[in-house]
Amino acid sequence: MKTKQTKGPFQKVDERTKGLALRVIAVMYILTILSMQGIVLIRQLALGQEIERFEDIAVLMVVNTIFLITGFLYYGVIPVRKLKISNILFIYLSIVIIGSIFTYVKYNVVMDLGLSIRQIFDKVIIVIAVTGLMLLFFILFYLLGKRKMEKELEE
Repeated sequence: MKTKQTKGPFQKVDERTKGLALRVIAVMYILTILSMQGIVLIRQLALGQEIERFEDIAVLMVVNTIFLITGFLYYGVIPVRKLKISNILFIYLSIVIIGSIFTYVKYNVVMDLGLSIRQIFDKVIIVIAVTGLMLLFFILFYLLGKRKMEKELEE
């Protein structure tokens, strides 16, 4: 019986070396995303550059981060023991509060635009909506991944 040969850079590598290489790749990928986030924050907050000057980098970083977290949830890399409503609400509210504080500091302290409470509230509504959509997206892929793993275990 012939064994299936894998193709790619790990064709003639044992499992231990392959696992180590994949961990290094994952760490470097995460460091790249964190570096991009740092660069965007420095350009926006410290250097005061307009977002239009690096909007493409910001969009790429956000999409990349969402895909990374989604993949981690789908393949079970992020261990979620039990999906509880209280935990989901805590995570959601935490992200909304942090996003709201960031929004306030960005517009009223760093950019010194002196936005009114109404204008800040309009921006916080966007934070609330985007955070909710992202959380729903993450929960969906977590549940799909869990179902996939249960199916594989049954076979």
